[in-house]
Amino acid sequence: MTDILSIDTNPKTVKGQKHGYMTAIVYLSPYKSSGQNICAMAELAECWFPCLNISGHGAIASDEFNPHGIPLPDNAIQRARLWRTNLYNYDRPKYMEMVVYEIERFIRKAERKGLVPVIRLNGTSDIPFERGHPCRRNGTDYNSIFEAFPDVQLYDYTKRANRFNRTLPANYHLSLSYSGASDRYKLICMAAKQTHNCNLVVVVRNNKIKESAIANGGIDGDSHDLRFLDKPGAIVYLKAKGRAVRDESGFVLDSPLSY
Repeated sequence: MTDILSIDTNPKTVKGQKHGYMTAIVYLSPYKSSGQNICAMAELAECWFPCLNISGHGAIASDEFNPHGIPLPDNAIQRARLWRTNLYNYDRPKYMEMVVYEIERFIRKAERKGLVPVIRLNGTSDIPFERGHPCRRNGTDYNSIFEAFPDVQLYDYTKRANRFNRTLPANYHLSLSYSGASDRYKLICMAAKQTHNCNLVVVVRNNKIKESAIANGGIDGDSHDLRFLDKPGAIVYLKAKGRAVRDESGFVLDSPLSY
């Protein structure tokens, strides 16, 4: 059976160990890859093409193409992500049961190594787990994973700015992913930042642009993935990776964000 959590398999999350943290991430099949859309803002933000789902070993493709002419990945990593996504879509109680079990196991593993466990439930998805996702732990029912594990820090990146309209769980940190692909989405991001002082995460074309942004107060988002350590209202810069380097939609910026 495929595990739900992937533990420090991302080169950037491994960097968190130097800061005393071990990171577990859930990777699902993003956007409409499974037949059901689990990334509600992917079209407006136009992040489906440069998505990190198709990078690294996950990019190994078959001879088939999607309607946009993009090779379809066909490898063990993508099949595992699809399995998890189908479980989430078609047997939600079992999915949540497995998440609880694996988080408990992950906590013990981190503790054995003297590290603090932190978790991202949305590695390649954008699901509002803070509502509508009850679970059960040690015979007790909870409204969410956050209630079930109040002492564990969870965090995610999201393009769903409306998630900031509700009070988030105390142990859940969200960063809003910026995209310049559409004027509407840009306005959504700027409004959310102004109203909620949420942190923005911006993807730029190369290191030169990123270094320029950092010199002017931006945060280097590639130094580690521990976004909950960022100061409130920060703008975090990531260098484009994989297919994102070739993105022309506006999702990847060619200059630091100005607002």
